[in-house]
Amino acid sequence: MSVGGQPVQVMILAAGRSTRLGSLGTVLPKPLVPICGYAAIEFGLALCRHAAWPDVVVNVHHHAGLLQQTLGDGGRFGVRLRYSVETELLGTGGGIAHARPLFGPGPLLVMNGKVVADIDLAAVLAAHRSAPPGTVATMVLRDDPSPGAWAPVTVDAQGRVVGLRDVKGLAAPVGPVVGRMFTGIHVIEAALLDRLPAAGVSDVIGDAYIPALLAGHRIHSVTMSGYFAEHSTPERYLQGNMALLRQPGLVAHPPGSLVGVDPGAAVHPTARIIMPSRVAPGAVVEAGAVVGPDAVICAGGRVATGAQVEGSVVWSGAVARGQVQATVVTGATSPRP
Repeated sequence: MSVGGQPVQVMILAAGRSTRLGSLGTVLPKPLVPICGYAAIEFGLALCRHAAWPDVVVNVHHHAGLLQQTLGDGGRFGVRLRYSVETELLGTGGGIAHARPLFGPGPLLVMNGKVVADIDLAAVLAAHRSAPPGTVATMVLRDDPSPGAWAPVTVDAQGRVVGLRDVKGLAAPVGPVVGRMFTGIHVIEAALLDRLPAAGVSDVIGDAYIPALLAGHRIHSVTMSGYFAEHSTPERYLQGNMALLRQPGLVAHPPGSLVGVDPGAAVHPTARIIMPSRVAPGAVVEAGAVVGPDAVICAGGRVATGAQVEGSVVWSGAVARGQVQATVVTGATSPRP
């Protein structure tokens, strides 16, 4: 699909070290942590598929081989994946600049692989294209009760970004100014990409957006109102699973069913599944086990005979035994948020 005669391309950032996930991040990188049985990045790929944007570039560093092996060429997700491999972690700006040879001349939509968001990507592109001439980027923002905790983006009544990281732009604000949280979803034009160093570590906000703001270039914004979750910590990771189990309708275009027992799961006749729960294809629930409420058993995960799993996620290759509550069972460790 193209917008304004130019092809739309997507880059999903997936190279981070996942340090805030603690021991969970040593087992899997954030884009692969399972949300209701699906890798987090699959939610972003589902949005790309819904928007009919098949060309997706993913940058990789931490667990690079595992990401490439798991996602493959993207065919099973309805997209075409290409990879930008970073031998050293290059940051948000450096990662985009390093991948730039993979992009054509059209606009680039960038999003994070750890995020689950109920958003229409095509509508974001439309908002970007309808912004005043000379707009170099459009940032997707959201309201937050504590915007100061997220280095707020300040915008005026027309949606123009007038401040970033306490740096004010040259343009005089129109109407009241409010602070909002940046979701990590944005559309970038070549004029902004050109500000990034061609090589090395850089930060897309500090090295591209702020210089553009100070030069008087227009940066637009749209504010999303739908569901948004990023899974950077064990607490947020578990909360994200529980939220979608309880309200699967929070996301309009998930990668698949978020609740229920898949026909490909092996559930013993004497086991009991209490909803809301998700038992993925290839999961095994043994005799007398109780799963739920609020439990996710991923493909390749197993609930042992007589075990009880509640408010927890059992990863592929892991075995839940005994009483398991508010825990992520990884197969290596079972950290409690």
